[in-house]
Amino acid sequence: MTIELWSLVWGGVLLFILILLSANANVSAMGMGWGISNRDQAATTTGWGARARRAYLNHLENLLIYASIAVPAHLAGVSTELSILGAQIFIIARILYAIIYVAGWTVLGIRTIAWFAGVVGTALIFIALLMNV
Repeated sequence: MTIELWSLVWGGVLLFILILLSANANVSAMGMGWGISNRDQAATTTGWGARARRAYLNHLENLLIYASIAVPAHLAGVSTELSILGAQIFIIARILYAIIYVAGWTVLGIRTIAWFAGVVGTALIFIALLMNV
């Protein structure tokens, strides 16, 4: 399996971890009764739990975009130095983004920089795809 697809797999693992963190925070804030109910009342989680939810929603959006480029590249047989670099940048940036966001670090716009690095990684795969198809 290519690095591009492995990055997609690890991106899925990261998404699962972020969802678990968010769910844990929700149950901690709202109680187990809420957790096993129909959850008609929205969770009122704050702090790191709320940030975990926002991080997983952001990651879900970015992972979908990444997958829509990485999978066609793989199917087209495109796995070049540029696409591999893009995949590596993407997954490292997304892991850093998740850690930074959940931790609540905001110094020097570091979360935005990590997000943008992930976008650059995805763009590199797209460029490699366009150059080789």
